[in-house]
Amino acid sequence: MEQAIIFDMDGVIIDSNPYHKISWEHFLVKNGHSFNDEIFDNIISGKTGSTSIRLLLGYDLSEEIAAGYLKEIDEDFQDILRQAKDVEPTPGLPAFLQSIRSAGYQTALATSAPPGNVDLTLEKTNLRKYFDVILDKTDVTNGKPDPEVYLNAVNRLGTEKDRCMVFEDSRAGIQSAISAGLRVIGVTTGHSRKELLEEGVAMVIDDFQNLRLEEVISLPAINSSKQL
Repeated sequence: MEQAIIFDMDGVIIDSNPYHKISWEHFLVKNGHSFNDEIFDNIISGKTGSTSIRLLLGYDLSEEIAAGYLKEIDEDFQDILRQAKDVEPTPGLPAFLQSIRSAGYQTALATSAPPGNVDLTLEKTNLRKYFDVILDKTDVTNGKPDPEVYLNAVNRLGTEKDRCMVFEDSRAGIQSAISAGLRVIGVTTGHSRKELLEEGVAMVIDDFQNLRLEEVISLPAINSSKQL
């Protein structure tokens, strides 16, 4: 079986955190709640919207109310991203994706984001053509740090775990991928190198510039550390 590379979306494909922070701050402040970077990094980032809503507002929320809140937040995020003039893929990513395509390896996008966010992100970055498999919120029942999304990605790719590598930026996402038995490269969009290495990634990168596919493919099994 050929190698397969799996990418998280938010914080890996683009640095979407600034746009997500605005939409979550709009929602929380409007509803009388506080918002800061710590709340975003530890409660919102890397998790499903449903999980974050319940952590912030209580587990007794009905499905209908939680879904309405999330719809509001997602629509605000999409409006912000749609109007943004500075949306670019993470530096070096298009060339890196092309190197994967040229090598004949498979790729997957595995995210807990809703389809609308995924479609808009891929439209703004013009990267859809590089992904063989795309999984979004509708493809998972349990959000990260549960390993479901990455196990589903491996199954959809039709390959084996030891043939896969994941790019992730959040603690919950790294925990999800490692729990699925996959090697992980951490991207320093939302956390420091030290924090990512403490989660057990095999390598840490700031972006995809100067990253060679051969170096990624040759990384050892999970829970060893290397910095680029």
